[in-house]
Amino acid sequence: MEKLIGVIENYVELDGEITADMSFKKDLGLSSFDTVCMIDEIKETLGVTLSPTDFVKYKTVGEMAEYIATLQ
Repeated sequence: MEKLIGVIENYVELDGEITADMSFKKDLGLSSFDTVCMIDEIKETLGVTLSPTDFVKYKTVGEMAEYIATLQ
């Protein structure tokens, strides 16, 4: 999860810490463009291929981290 949070931090400006229960859209305010860019960086950093629909299915940082763990 730490590597995923590291990627997310490149796309959000947040005064606090990113936590597992944070929603990508509601809490972090990621736009569609941010999501597409983040998908590329996740592929390079974590070695997994995601699609934009994965961000609809897995709405929180924790859910996405668990999903990514199943792909590695």
